[in-house]
Order: sequence, then structure tokens, then C-alpha cells
Amino acid sequence: MTGLDSGTFTVEGLSAAFASGDLSPVDAATACLDHIERRDAELNAFVLVDRDRALADARASEARWRTGTPYGPLDGVPTSIKDLVLVRGWPTRKGSVHTDPEDLATDDAPVTRLLLAAGAVIVGKTSTPEYGWKGLGDSPQHGVTRNPWDPSRTSGGSSAGAAVAAATGMAVLNVGTDGGGSIRMPGGFCGVFGLKPTFALVPMYPPGVSGMLSHLGPLARTVRDAAHLMSVLAVPDSRDIYPTMRDDRGWTTDLDSGVVGLRIAYAPNFPRSAVDPQIAAAVATTAGLLGGAGAFVDEIGLDQLGLPDCRDAFLTLWDAALGRTVAGLPPEQLALSDPGLVATMRRGLSISAQEYLDADDVRALATLSVNRILDSYDVIISPQLPIVAFPVGSDVADPSTQSHWVDWTPFTYPINMTRHPAATVPIGLSTDGLPMAMQVVGRHFEDRLVLRVAQAVESMQPFAHLYG
Repeated sequence: MTGLDSGTFTVEGLSAAFASGDLSPVDAATACLDHIERRDAELNAFVLVDRDRALADARASEARWRTGTPYGPLDGVPTSIKDLVLVRGWPTRKGSVHTDPEDLATDDAPVTRLLLAAGAVIVGKTSTPEYGWKGLGDSPQHGVTRNPWDPSRTSGGSSAGAAVAAATGMAVLNVGTDGGGSIRMPGGFCGVFGLKPTFALVPMYPPGVSGMLSHLGPLARTVRDAAHLMSVLAVPDSRDIYPTMRDDRGWTTDLDSGVVGLRIAYAPNFPRSAVDPQIAAAVATTAGLLGGAGAFVDEIGLDQLGLPDCRDAFLTLWDAALGRTVAGLPPEQLALSDPGLVATMRRGLSISAQEYLDADDVRALATLSVNRILDSYDVIISPQLPIVAFPVGSDVADPSTQSHWVDWTPFTYPINMTRHPAATVPIGLSTDGLPMAMQVVGRHFEDRLVLRVAQAVESMQPFAHLYG
């Protein structure tokens, strides 16, 4: 079957079509692979596409559906994995020229193993900046990943290709990582849903390069698709060094339960935020819609929020972790790396143990402040990003006022420090046709409630129909 629009695929739609025989997993995989061939030369979302393997896996899925023995709703669904995650038989380039394209993984990461056990068809690996060190989508190894809404603009990062794949329909489900906003930043810039789950809820092995800031999670066009992906990914693995408990509650059961009676704290600002008026208005409108849908919505100021200024503490933790990726390389090799990563390495090597512990104290204060708000409210909503996607070619949106990528994303990295679940939800387009997004933050391990609020927003302000 040809001429299928992969941008219309959803998990439930594909499952129904596979079960009825109206569509096969081979049709779905072929549609996504053909779409990658058509669009990826311009957008540069994929670092590896294995058509033969994907079609072989799709044929195996097709056989299961024909005999009425699918592994589950993800069986046959085209999926991508960020190139920081191990897939047996494929290299893990991590956006770096210092990695070996002939060094093939001999084992699957936990999330890869879980996806394959669910029958997902992995079409390829998506782009990342070098070692995922920044919130942009360019790397020395793979080049620039571009925003599908305007290819002259950044896709955001570091889960750059995953967000672009979701937005364009190159894959239905996409696995990203998030150490400072790396799911939510590209999700916000590219207009797709993304969830940074509670820390360690989705198992990670090997440990993330950003240490205890690292999370794994889904990017998809819809909240429901992301929830289906979480139902597969949120399973403990003994290889993850950070413990969590198995929770077999359904991920879609209460998704449409609405927001009646929920208590929502609306925080229009975080420390160091200066929000574009269009985005501020869109988030305020969404807060009003949630109130109209039956939630109790209270606007809270910075004093009520109580969140400390986390910038310098985050950078201490970040630089200490990320600097290890290229530490020890000779100067001629460092010259081939992203200059920003090299600067990060040099800062990281100068951090003392006391400075690191002081930064961890700020992390503790930030966690307690968010916990305190969530003692009184079910979720916190805020802008996701204070700006729309800016032109490629710079790590910052405004060099006159910003010196580091964290300066344009004040709503994301504090929530990595606190380890709460946080989602990015598209809420409309700016006057120049670029996506705007809202963040939803919930209590630890109440990721399902975050998804429920996000689903309510999506149902009131459908975004998927806007994709080209």
C-alpha cells in the first residue's frame, strides 16, 4: 500500500487497522521510512535509518497480527530512539566525532529491550548535539537538525531529531532524554508533546551523561500516544543504578477524566524568566480554559513559588557531569568538538567538591520549594519556553543578554534538579507561525496526573491538525 500519510498515524488507530487487516505493520513502516527519505535531507533528524531491519521487524509484527497474537498495542508501531541510547547492532555516535562508527552495541538499553518486547518497529536513531550537552540540535558529527515549522530555525535539543520525527510523522513514537530540558525544549519549539518522567521511573543504562539530572521519556504528537509509550517504558530494570518501584496501573485508564476539582498553581514566571508577551498570553488563556473546565486555578507569583535561582547551581552540576565526556582528549582532538562542550569540560574540571555540594544544596532547596507548592496544589503550570524557536547558528537567542543556552530556558532545568515529572504541551502558534507551549509539573510519581492535565489541554486546544 502506498500514498499513506504517516502524519495521521496514532497508536490506537494503527492497532485497530492492524487488527482489522485494513493496514499492515509493513504498510506503516514503509510510510514512515518513505517520509524520512522525502524530508530528512532538509531537516536532518535521523543519524541512522535501517530500512531492512525495520521492514523485517514489521513483517514479523504483521504475522503476529494475522494470527491474532500481537504483543500489545505498540506491536508494529514505527518508533525512533535518540542516539544516546544503545541499540544492539547499531553504533551510538552521541553527536561526537570521537565515537567509532564501527563500535556496534552488543546489548540493548532497557528502553530498547522493552520496546522490542512490545513489538515496536524501530526505524532508526535520531540526532543529538555532542553528548547531549546543550539545548540545540547541532553537532560536529551530524550537522544541524532544523525545525520543521521553519527550517531556518532551531529544532531545540538535545532530543532534536526525536521532536522533529514526531512533528513530521517520520515516526509515531520517539524516545528522548532530558537532563536540563532536552525533551521539553525541542518539544516546545517543534510543537509536540513530551514528558520528562519522574527521575528513574523509566530505566536508564548505561547511566546518563548528566548523571542524576538524566531522564528518559516520550515525544509524540499526542498525549495519548505518549501515554501508550510510557506503559511500555516505565518498567524497572536491574541495570539501572537508581531504584524505583514497579507500578502496573494503566497509563490511559484515567487520561480523559478531566480536571474538575483539581487544584492548579499557575506560575507565569520562574526566576530569570522574561516571557514573550504572545506566549504569556497563550499560557494565561490556557489557564483560564482549565478553570472553565472545572479546575481551581490560582496564579502564584515568584514569592509564593519560592523557587531559588538555580542557574549557577545547575551549571555546576551540569558542567561537572558533562565535562567528563571529552576530558583527557589531546588539544588536536578537542579542536574537533563543539567549542561549547570544550568550555563546559574546562569549567567542570575546575569545580571543587565543596562547590558541587553547595550546588546540591540548591537542588535540595528547589525540590523542597516545589514539594511545598504541590502540597497545596495538584500540578503547577507555567510557560514551557519564554521564546519561540530562534535562528540556527547560535547557542543563544540574544547574544546581548545571554551567555549560555540555559539563559533562554529558565522553566526547564530547575525541574531536572527537583526530579519531578514535567510535560510540554503545545498551545498554539505565534504570529509568525511558530509553536508555543505550556509546562505541567506534578508530584513525584504522579506522572499519570500530569498526562491527564495535558490531555485536558489538548482536548480544549487541539494542535495536531495544524501540522503540515
